[in-house]
Amino acid sequence: MTIETTTSARVEGVDALRGLAAIAVFICHIGGYWGFLDLPGKLPQLVAAGAHGVDVFIVISGFCLALPLAGHRRPLRVPQFYGRRAWRILPPYYVALAIAAVLALLPATWHLTVARQATLGDVLLHVVTGQAWVPGEVGTINGSLWSVALEVQLYLLFPLLVLAWRRWGITPVLIGAVALDLAWRGSGALGGPAPLGSDLVVPARLDQFVAGMACAVAIRAGFTWSVRRGLVVFAVASLAALGTSTLDLGVFTGVAWAAAGSSAVLLLAGPLGRALGGTVLDRFGARSFSFYLLHQPVLLVGAPVVALLPGGMPVQLVVGGLAAFGVTVLLAELLYRGVELPSHHAGRRRFPVTVERPVAPARVDDRDDRRDDLPEPTPV
Repeated sequence: MTIETTTSARVEGVDALRGLAAIAVFICHIGGYWGFLDLPGKLPQLVAAGAHGVDVFIVISGFCLALPLAGHRRPLRVPQFYGRRAWRILPPYYVALAIAAVLALLPATWHLTVARQATLGDVLLHVVTGQAWVPGEVGTINGSLWSVALEVQLYLLFPLLVLAWRRWGITPVLIGAVALDLAWRGSGALGGPAPLGSDLVVPARLDQFVAGMACAVAIRAGFTWSVRRGLVVFAVASLAALGTSTLDLGVFTGVAWAAAGSSAVLLLAGPLGRALGGTVLDRFGARSFSFYLLHQPVLLVGAPVVALLPGGMPVQLVVGGLAAFGVTVLLAELLYRGVELPSHHAGRRRFPVTVERPVAPARVDDRDDRRDDLPEPTPV
């Protein structure tokens, strides 16, 4: 099976945006998992909005996968694409799953990380990335891993999306994905059986992924924003999306965050992206997948220790939060260097050509093929 497609250079600053999204999710989970903090006022709602970092991850994922395909048509080798994606995402996922599974299975530790002791059936469901489709399964091992399962399913659908894009254009595909999201969430709101209406599965998130693809098409077509115009649109879209934390937008929540994530990605196609490229935040973002995979167990296992810190909520939040962040960064670096990066390189060696090279190829940065995903927390 082949699909007509193309290649292109990467957009600077994408990793920095990933890093910000990962930090937002981390902060959200501090508020959700450290209930002893008793955050005052509207702070709990503001912190909870960080969960939508996963929406941004999904937009970035669609953008990065589609960017090499936008422009001149060339064949995409679908088996090679699937092989490389599997090597890119599954080895670090399975390592993180093994760590979380041990914690959730052992009698001495399960109470720290899950609501009930996990079973081998729970582990098997996570191995096949089907946990989000079974009611009550998302939090049985590591609640954050549902978004990795979602990424796997989006990767499987990606070649079909590219076929539709080539046949009808990206706009009809995006409209169809938005309609699917609204219908799916609306059906759930009417009281349909689970998982109908769940925002953890493909029907509720496909529009965000396709929105990222549309950003790639727009940038390759020469669409750029001035910094001033981009900041205004980004601010409006983000404020509308953040309103979902206090104002229930119902079935439009996913669409609002697709708009916010897309505006952020488009904003990178200019001076802002070049300024962020190569920064500390950009380097952290390159490790954001490993960070995301490990952050929840660190927060949950460390919670009893943080709760003992004297000084109350301010000290526990700042000191405990920074300590947990530092530990997660350290463990993520080990996972990144020991598993994620080697498996990524192994995938490129085993599946060297996913898109056939043109006669005079444009430079393609290897980092375009990074794991562009990830991630959101289990609802808390």
